[in-house]
Amino acid sequence: MNQASLITGDLTYLRAPFLTNVTKGMKVLVVTDFAHDPRVWQAIMSTLTEIGADAALSIFDARPADYYDPPTPVCNAMMQADLVVLIASTGMLHAPASIKAQVAGIPVICMDGGMTLEMFQSGAVTENQREMAIRHHYVGMNILGVDAKMCRVTSKFGTDLTYSVEGRIYPPKLPADDFTPYKVNHLSKTSNRKSSLFRFLYPNGELNICPVEYSANGKLVIDLCMHQLGLLKEPIELTIEQGRISRIEGGTSAFKLRQYLEANADENGYVCPAEASVGINAKATIRGVQREDKNILGSMHFGLGTNVDVGGTIASNIHMDGVILEPTLYVDGDKRIEHGKFLRQLDRLV
Repeated sequence: MNQASLITGDLTYLRAPFLTNVTKGMKVLVVTDFAHDPRVWQAIMSTLTEIGADAALSIFDARPADYYDPPTPVCNAMMQADLVVLIASTGMLHAPASIKAQVAGIPVICMDGGMTLEMFQSGAVTENQREMAIRHHYVGMNILGVDAKMCRVTSKFGTDLTYSVEGRIYPPKLPADDFTPYKVNHLSKTSNRKSSLFRFLYPNGELNICPVEYSANGKLVIDLCMHQLGLLKEPIELTIEQGRISRIEGGTSAFKLRQYLEANADENGYVCPAEASVGINAKATIRGVQREDKNILGSMHFGLGTNVDVGGTIASNIHMDGVILEPTLYVDGDKRIEHGKFLRQLDRLV
């Protein structure tokens, strides 16, 4: 399927990953909950039926937090599928059941986190996948660089955070001649990172970076959106000491985050940043939904909690991302992003 053929209808972009990855007779399990936009899973099931897949839908009460497992019968069913589709209202990509399935060689298409049907018709999903794959490589090589050691991030809202990335930068490979848009691949095939993870995130568009644990110190001010909280009414200021959140300050959103962590997080849920990634999708726009917002070109998002499945060592029962819309990034003292604008080439090596 070429890129031009994917712009002919309202549901074209939603259908694209399934037309690419699903064949007749394939056992596909769609995992969703009652809080999610039902039109999305209805459209997906219709597409799977059209393809001739042996498709099944699991629907259940929304989980209390992101990256909690679905009910046990659904976890068991995931291990019997040829492909799993995650479209729950809570994020399930890092959930133990999802990781277990991927490690077992079962591909996962992740569309979760509250995407509505309208979000699959514009914005991030319309980005040219090959062009983004090229950009992905050069952001990794030129903006960060394989030899990067220390990062410092600042923002107009008061962020001033330093952390180590030494040995943690894995720029993805340039797309080969046989590159197929929307194809589910093992992470080790598209990057230089050893991994058995087998997934396709959609919408997509981030350079994933897992900082050295417990190396961060300073202020991290989340100003756009955050898992579970959506679009923020005011920034949330996190004080980070030796890679752990020691204070959460701000208004209503900060209060909600404190409550959420107290109710749902284990000890490792306060490790931050477990992730410090860069958005590379030029079509992504502000939705107040993590699945799209964290991909906005030039933004950065910072995770807390689990990172063991993306190259780190932290295992937690939660993972939350918070987005800074217009960060400034210094790598080993050299400014590489300024207020969300890249300062180095994104089409060739510098």
